[in-house]
Amino acid sequence: MTIIEKVRDTFADCELGAIYVTSEIIAMVKAKHGVNEGSIIPSDYCYNLTNKGKLADASLEKFKILEWLARGKYKYLGENYPYTGVVISNPRKNPIKQVL
Repeated sequence: MTIIEKVRDTFADCELGAIYVTSEIIAMVKAKHGVNEGSIIPSDYCYNLTNKGKLADASLEKFKILEWLARGKYKYLGENYPYTGVVISNPRKNPIKQVL
């Protein structure tokens, strides 16, 4: 299984709209699949966050299940959510977030 498949499987029975912090998400995936903590990056699975690395990886760009609420805080929306809100670009070397 890929990391994305493991994250998808972990959230399969989670309640839509539930709020999670980064450490909870990492712990959930690690507990279920024994994944290295550094391999789980919740911001990569957000409808409203993007970056060059995510745009370059088609599988990451397609897999979205979370909404970023604040640093380290996410809402679970599930796959194929009809998200129409603002998308923020978060360049790694630039501390200023840009609205797309």
